[in-house]
Amino acid sequence: MSDSELDRLLDGAIERVGHYASVEPVALEPELAKPKSFLKVLDADHYNWHADGYRKLFGMRFRVKLPPLDQINMIFYPESDRAAPIFIFFCLLTKRKVIGHLNVNCPFDDAAYREQWIAPLVERLQRYPSFDCDDRYPEWMQKYRNDCTIYGMFLNERFADLRDCALDYLDYYLPAAAALEPETDPARLARIREFHDGFVTDIRTQDKAQGMIAKMIGKDKAHRIFYEVTT
Repeated sequence: MSDSELDRLLDGAIERVGHYASVEPVALEPELAKPKSFLKVLDADHYNWHADGYRKLFGMRFRVKLPPLDQINMIFYPESDRAAPIFIFFCLLTKRKVIGHLNVNCPFDDAAYREQWIAPLVERLQRYPSFDCDDRYPEWMQKYRNDCTIYGMFLNERFADLRDCALDYLDYYLPAAAALEPETDPARLARIREFHDGFVTDIRTQDKAQGMIAKMIGKDKAHRIFYEVTT
């Protein structure tokens, strides 16, 4: 990886995972790991790792020359017998703006679960100036929204806050996830698996980024990345 701010952020996030679990890179086909774009306008890198307690850790770095764009995406998928949320962080830097999405996507919504997974992150969120904005949360993502969700477009100067908040979230999320025992209750296991299947389907079929990437690397390759690497 090059030594850019977003590369250091991705490296730092995976390093944090390694404090609580053994992390191993997963080999990807070269055309998926580093897809070539039409007219060489895109520089993209995709990564998968496996870690104890996780089905998959996904990371992506995405750079476009014109207009200048710099993007990071991380999704951490717990094993389907663990009740931890799916962690997601997306950040796109443009010349003047930063678009951010930070969330833990929760398979349960009872009071005890919110107290365990949402309340501690809300406490961390409150350390920062408000991320409230007028940007409309996409309809398909509404069901994943909670009190610690960040989504919107901000001035570039808010990047440091988004970065630091994402790492603050991870500093709670990772040890809490590592402390979980596998679920054994059939009803809870069924709910977790149903939730994970629905989340994966939404990323594959609703995320508009797939169409944008397809314009640069081709529809078939973009489809494979979303189906084989991202999810």
